[in-house]
Amino acid sequence: SDTLIQVWNDDKNLKKVADKGYKMIVGSSDYWYLDCGHGAWLGNFVNGTSWCDPYKTWQKVYSYNLTTGLTDKEAKLVIGGEVLLWSEQSDPTNFENMLWPRSSAAAEVLWSGVNNRSVVEALPRLHDWRFRMVKRGIKVEPLQPLWCVRNGGCDLPH
Repeated sequence: SDTLIQVWNDDKNLKKVADKGYKMIVGSSDYWYLDCGHGAWLGNFVNGTSWCDPYKTWQKVYSYNLTTGLTDKEAKLVIGGEVLLWSEQSDPTNFENMLWPRSSAAAEVLWSGVNNRSVVEALPRLHDWRFRMVKRGIKVEPLQPLWCVRNGGCDLPH
């Protein structure tokens, strides 16, 4: 009863863990693996693909529902989440821009809840946070071109 399970590689495992009554921390490889999308690091894979491609954009990170397929009772077993950045393709030269701002998008999911989220509403908050991190000397990927930030966005109608 005091065991905490990390579920990281398949959302189907959320249900399996919940069925056994265990509490869990979730970090889906489909949404929150930040080292994915940089190609394979083993062998002669000229196409550059790896098992966890593609790259997870901040929007993809933000879209993750940690309680997918769970009942309300089972969802209460999800006590948190984590983004994952493995060191196969990250080191002190690039880990900051691999983490940020995508980790910020995951943090917003964790503190805002899994329902009623809007990428459009989150974007200004994430821009603000990104600029604060840059001012502190942290290497953070841009969310949009600076022109878009200064002019209220660049989203096109669908």
